[in-house]
Amino acid sequence: MVANKQFMPITPDELLARAKLCARLLEVIDEVTTASELIKDGKYWDAYRATNKIELMASEISLDLHGIDLATGEAQP
Repeated sequence: MVANKQFMPITPDELLARAKLCARLLEVIDEVTTASELIKDGKYWDAYRATNKIELMASEISLDLHGIDLATGEAQP
């Protein structure tokens, strides 16, 4: 990990947590694809619901990433 232009080794737990977040981002991408298809098909209410789900998933990922940063001292509380 690079912070303030200095290499900082990360723990295996942090690496695993960040890898899990990356996997969750793939779920967000899948949901975006679904929402796009629904819009193309004219299913706007279904697309709206999918968009809400995307926003929720992105917020959860952001909070989890902030939690990792706090745990490793990379972010201010």
